[in-house]
Amino acid sequence: MKKAFIIGMTLAFSATAFAAPGKMTTTERLAKFDKTSQEYFLDSSGNLKNASGKNAEKKYLEQSLRDISKNETQIVDNALKYGTKEFGFGDPKMKSEVMKNLVSIVAAKKASEKITDPAEAKEVSDSASGLANMLGKMHLLKAAESRELTKEQNSIAIEAFDKSVRLGTQILTQFQGAERSSYARVLAKFTELSANSNKLPSEILVDSVMESQKVSREKAIEILRKLKDCV
Repeated sequence: MKKAFIIGMTLAFSATAFAAPGKMTTTERLAKFDKTSQEYFLDSSGNLKNASGKNAEKKYLEQSLRDISKNETQIVDNALKYGTKEFGFGDPKMKSEVMKNLVSIVAAKKASEKITDPAEAKEVSDSASGLANMLGKMHLLKAAESRELTKEQNSIAIEAFDKSVRLGTQILTQFQGAERSSYARVLAKFTELSANSNKLPSEILVDSVMESQKVSREKAIEILRKLKDCV
């Protein structure tokens, strides 16, 4: 049963999202893939459908993430715990949003393989990887007080980080052109900077904006303020 479940989920990625006739823009492709994936994989509570067998859901998600991030177990563990008091939120709705976003991240990575424009394909792939790596760091989001950011700056960065791990793929479908490219650069830089960093995730996010957009810390905070309010 477990093997059949995983095979069925894998086939769905190749069958459901790319069935639309005619040429689609990247935004349309992402939106369609996101919609069909959510409808196929998740129930109204944000749980995977047809999850037969012990830990089938967790094992499938880990398997799906292996091509995106080396930290797949931590990513899935974080998604399953997000919204709990352990993360300092205690809101079950947040877990549902994170789980939906996690499915969308995997879907976006698969969609990038079908995008014919190399630059756009890289943007989507980098974004999926960046969002996955943010999910892998989110258990550290409130682990300590920031030594680099003021209390207000850190609060803004945390809210922007939280928005990305819950709704990041929606941002990809709502942003277009230069805006989406800018967001993709931030996410790609987050992957790069977080690889060998002991900083808080909020600090890495601010650094990612500063370096990818070549702006000051103050300007980076303003960008993150807009990001947290954008959806």
